[in-house]
Amino acid sequence: MIGTIRRCAALLLGGFALAACSDSSGTGTGLLTVRLTDAPFPFANVASVDVYIVRVDAKSAATSDDEVADESHLDGWTTVATPNALVNLLDLGDHKTMNLGATTLATGNYQSFRLVLNTSKSVITLKDGSTPPISFPSAGHSGIKVILDKPIQLTENGSVMTLDFDIGRSFVMRGNSPANGFNFKPVIHAVAQDITGSVSGSVRANSVTGAVVPNATVEVLTAGSLVNDSDPTHLVRSTSTDANGNFRIAFLLPGTYVLRATPPTASGFKPALLPGGLTIATGTETSNQIIVVAP
Repeated sequence: MIGTIRRCAALLLGGFALAACSDSSGTGTGLLTVRLTDAPFPFANVASVDVYIVRVDAKSAATSDDEVADESHLDGWTTVATPNALVNLLDLGDHKTMNLGATTLATGNYQSFRLVLNTSKSVITLKDGSTPPISFPSAGHSGIKVILDKPIQLTENGSVMTLDFDIGRSFVMRGNSPANGFNFKPVIHAVAQDITGSVSGSVRANSVTGAVVPNATVEVLTAGSLVNDSDPTHLVRSTSTDANGNFRIAFLLPGTYVLRATPPTASGFKPALLPGGLTIATGTETSNQIIVVAP
């Protein structure tokens, strides 16, 4: 199993026997595999985002942020992956996946996951070779809570869980220049890969056959969101278009969404929505979606 990193970084727990089960106390065991993936990273002058991943822990019970951050509190936690590796999140573009590990666990429902980093070994390198400072809170080097899109159900058949590390939202630039450094505010989602779908398409200028728009931010928002919506709770996933104006966002739960494109400021184009909204179905890719932007 290979973890994928888009313009966000995502971690995948794979081989973690996931499947429908009615209660949270299983009698069998299942294999959990951990993968990594990424989401869009907004800073064009960043060469690499290297994060040292120590381990991933799982727990069947729901936990608070404080409980997740307390590494001395081990009751109920089980380590499911120990990569102990430095990973450049930007290498996991185009939904490539990276295996972080796998383990066998008791079947049942798992409602909590945490990611443990070594922040002293984690660094952002700019294209000029400099490494600006990063302010990590205590959770940056202890337990970071993983946001579950849906509780993980583990059965004896096994499955894969993807952890989506959103680089753009997790590393917040200080001031107007990346040379000033970044504040680390981790945003990591997780979902069982086998119950998700994806969307792909392009962003074009003025018409569906117009010039492509590279480096546009493309966001999946909750249903009913407006083009100028700035509520962070409405943002589901994000990425950016490549040099050919194309994008792809994977690991989306089935449902109805809004798809928004925000072109680079220098382009002179305004943000726009995909007409008619976006519908995602399990196991399928909604392709050829074109978002038209205009001045």
